[in-house]
Amino acid sequence: MRPIFLYTLGLLMLIFSSVACKNEKSKAAITQVDLDGTDWEFYMIEQSGKKETTPPGLKINLAFLEGKLTGNASCNSYSAPYTLDDGKLTVGDVVATEKYCDNENWDARFVSAVKEATECEVVGELLTINCKNGIKLHFEKKTIASIAEVQSGETAEMDELLRLFPNLAPNQMHLFSILKGTNIDAYPFIGETVEFSMYNLFDPTSASVFQQAYRLGAYAIGKIGDLYILRVPGNKGSNSITMYRLREGKMMVEMPLALANDEPSVNIQQDAWLKDLNNDGKIEVIVRQISAPQGGIAQDVLRVFVQAADGSFQPSLGTKLKPEDYPLANLNQ
Repeated sequence: MRPIFLYTLGLLMLIFSSVACKNEKSKAAITQVDLDGTDWEFYMIEQSGKKETTPPGLKINLAFLEGKLTGNASCNSYSAPYTLDDGKLTVGDVVATEKYCDNENWDARFVSAVKEATECEVVGELLTINCKNGIKLHFEKKTIASIAEVQSGETAEMDELLRLFPNLAPNQMHLFSILKGTNIDAYPFIGETVEFSMYNLFDPTSASVFQQAYRLGAYAIGKIGDLYILRVPGNKGSNSITMYRLREGKMMVEMPLALANDEPSVNIQQDAWLKDLNNDGKIEVIVRQISAPQGGIAQDVLRVFVQAADGSFQPSLGTKLKPEDYPLANLNQ
């Protein structure tokens, strides 16, 4: 439970802050650059002079990332573009998942209010978003301590997510995007479906990508050591395969592995293989990409990435491979 003095202090500070998106120290309008990368936890809604705090255990957050608002509205994930013009906040079309929620009232109220946002105030670690009809949404900035507290409550959910990834043998493992025929509903997606409620366990950019692919979702393919591989379907037969690593309680992108985009004007395909080429116990990633932009010259490139001492993958310029040993899959077979 938050101490009463915190609310009193926060309200006093808000009274003396400016009306639009202002910085307490400079009094200048907050820009998208200032907000980018910040994450805020919602704790109170104010309407018609009545203040209502969130019930215990309810978690709603809002993150600003690369021109988008994204987060979880208690059980449904949401995302929307936004702009700041002289401190005025404008939110574009909000895309949200449609999962049934036990806290339907809070979920729906929050998303509806975000759609009508007009201004915001930032004072210290507090954020207030003013919306139409006199509604105000109050947030606290997520700090290292608060994030750790949330993560401790998400341990069971993270364990459930990790159980979706079976152990894989790296040698001869071929990852590629392939569409059979023209019916995308018959696409042979491999892996277990990652539930909407688990998107908050990934970095904000990935969560936003998963939300955009809400009709087909994201799929957990498997794991090798502490590396996790996901497939994310896209439009027109395209999809991506990305390697993740668990860092500080979040699934973070380690490196993209494969991408196919069957567009006549681009015609890009990228396949990947995971191998231990020199039998040293470390995984190498082999990536082959062919691209033929309209009016351009087709390029076929084969690259090798080796695992460094810190676990990251770096390009290897000295490893020579035969392209015929790494054939690209037929996109439309």
